Amino acid sequence: MKGFILSDNIIDGPHGMTIEYWVKTEKNPVKLVITSEKPIFFVERRADVRLGADVERKQLNLKSFNGAEVDGLYFKDYRSLLNARESLSSSGVRTYESDVRPNERFLMERFISGGVEFQGDAKEVSGVQVVTNPKMQKADVEVSLSTLSFDIETSLGDDLYSIGIHHIDGDVEYKKVHIIGELPNTNEVQFHPGEREVILAFINDLRKLDPDIICGWHVVGFDLAFLERKCRALGIKFSLGRDGSEVRLVERKGSGHFADIAGRVVFDGPWLLKQAFHNFENYRLDTVANEVLGTGKDIDSTGSDKVSEITRRFHEDKMGLAKYNLLDCTLVLDIYEKLNIVDHYVKRIKYSGMLMDRISSSAKAFDHIYLPLIHRKGLVANNVIDTQKDASSLGGYVMDGIKGLHEHVIVLDFKSLYPTIIKTFKIDPYSRLKGDINSLTTVNGVNFSKTEHILPGIIDGLLNLRSIAKHKKDANLSQAVKILMNSFYGVMGSGGCRFYHADLPQSITQTGQWLLKETISYIEENGHRVVYGDTDSLFIKLNFLEIGARDRVGKEIATKVNSHLESKIKSKFGVESFLEIEYEKYFSKLFIPESRSTDKGAKKRYVGLLEKENSSKLHFSGMEFVRSDWTKLAKNFQFDLITKFFAEEKVEEFIKDYVKRLKDSEFDNLLVYKKRLSKPVEEYIKTVPPHVKAAKLLLEKDPKLFIKDVSYLMTFRGPIPIEFNPTDIDYQHYIDKQIAPLATDVLKFLNLSFDDIISGSQMSLF
Repeated sequence: MKGFILSDNIIDGPHGMTIEYWVKTEKNPVKLVITSEKPIFFVERRADVRLGADVERKQLNLKSFNGAEVDGLYFKDYRSLLNARESLSSSGVRTYESDVRPNERFLMERFISGGVEFQGDAKEVSGVQVVTNPKMQKADVEVSLSTLSFDIETSLGDDLYSIGIHHIDGDVEYKKVHIIGELPNTNEVQFHPGEREVILAFINDLRKLDPDIICGWHVVGFDLAFLERKCRALGIKFSLGRDGSEVRLVERKGSGHFADIAGRVVFDGPWLLKQAFHNFENYRLDTVANEVLGTGKDIDSTGSDKVSEITRRFHEDKMGLAKYNLLDCTLVLDIYEKLNIVDHYVKRIKYSGMLMDRISSSAKAFDHIYLPLIHRKGLVANNVIDTQKDASSLGGYVMDGIKGLHEHVIVLDFKSLYPTIIKTFKIDPYSRLKGDINSLTTVNGVNFSKTEHILPGIIDGLLNLRSIAKHKKDANLSQAVKILMNSFYGVMGSGGCRFYHADLPQSITQTGQWLLKETISYIEENGHRVVYGDTDSLFIKLNFLEIGARDRVGKEIATKVNSHLESKIKSKFGVESFLEIEYEKYFSKLFIPESRSTDKGAKKRYVGLLEKENSSKLHFSGMEFVRSDWTKLAKNFQFDLITKFFAEEKVEEFIKDYVKRLKDSEFDNLLVYKKRLSKPVEEYIKTVPPHVKAAKLLLEKDPKLFIKDVSYLMTFRGPIPIEFNPTDIDYQHYIDKQIAPLATDVLKFLNLSFDDIISGSQMSLF
């Protein structure tokens, strides 16, 4: 049969290690049980290793990257491997790949990424189809995954009121709210005498519906965590696993909360959307639902006000609470459907090899793809902890923008710059090791082999796959491949990568800098002015006679650049160029402000009037309008100011009026600062930023609060949380910090002064 792997697990028992894979097939979920695999890591052959009789040592035809021959150590179970790793480390014996988990190694060595074909005898155990030690190989599969969204409603204390469920399996839909009360049941609302009965009904529904995916909003950190505590207090087994096992909640440093539920995947809304690169003003369900669906929650208040309304409904309007509870569930599934979230993650799993709880780990994805190929070259890799990061790369080349207002600017963009640099210049851990064989020397003086390499071939396959995805207009596949390809550079430049070497990221970035500078020189030598360049993009001012044929001219310039680079790379490096620059877009106007620290043009900050398909819109990059740490007041002001500036309208009266309206309290709802805490409040010692001061005030009121994001207003008393409803707003602060800098960006190019405009002494120059 064929199926898609949902989750995995390692279990140590009296007879050794067992690996479990839960697979969703077209018919039903199946548990694959592997008992024939022994966990392994490697040591140098010369190492004096003295471990127990349960450890088997074998000579292997493998070497480390430093050329030392290695042996494999095979263990009875995973616990024994971990103990041996610790013991050998403390006695100074170096191990290799002892940090690769057996469940991950088993799949990667078989090149299995999500999709699997398996063969073996199935037995039914407690209602689950189990196949022990099947033959397994990679497969391309398409399966339909059923999804259940649930949400709980509680008091401000520890009281459970209700649990809402919304389940979709193909065309079959199920909605139910289990709630404490004594009213007559309806099709969608079932009343129960107490918390125990509500929870048991929820568990029973979930087992009966048997979803592949369980989802919600903060479902791990709040809903599942609350129910786990409540089940423990009530003596209920919180068994949501397909095999009847209980939920296991874990918190990983830097990665958030995860839930391990056998045979199921847990999708947690905010984390999921961030990992899928969706950006919102904030990640509250109401905000996201309004932006994605055009509708929001039934109760739009937040914090204690929301809980008070929930409590009121529980006591006075239970059907109103049930409606609110169920709407939260349906909103989540509607958001996932509108954004095509499930398909997005299925495709990322298919090509990265990472199951859902590891999808954000680029280093593990690189291991999954690269490690089995390096093994087939006769090599084993370091442990991640043994990687020494001795230098950092310089990053992409960013030229000083030519400050001011420019008209008729086209943008050329290198397609997949870093991946195509890797492919063209054979930049790869293995080719660096073999750099003395048919070598190529990069611009920073590092030798790579033109013939002995691995990563360029991987990139080639992914580039072809992305081309197919674009042809099929499969946006999720295209994005999955893009995310994976673009991660390779970052991974190889990270100390969290076992293949890190400074030569790798430096060769990529310095080659990228050389390419951009070479391209700028070529373009300017051939009669065009480059007004800005950043990593993989160039902004080129058209000549007067070219404006009417901008698209044709843009494509012609791109073609000439590609031809020039192909010839240059062939003659200088002796390899074929896979780099491609293309005409991307056209700005009828482009404004590059002056840097606030120098008198040169700003870097990574510009706004242009983008012309596309007979329409035009402002495109901001790096400006305050698109930054989350500026207020809505500043964003609205900048947008309107630039609009008038591009339209060549006078701006003096607009600025004066905007400041007056601010002082008249018209914009009080636009003054909120929102900032995330990067560490616990108590760890801010040397400097205490405004948002931390506001957070401290919240904690003084309620020390039990868990604060990640802080919203506050600047008052005459300093930063005050919005929960305190402050009224003594310091309008001068907003004028000085939120309005004046943005106005000055434009005014200095009009020979106007913000202070003079506000005080009324500036004579108009128009």
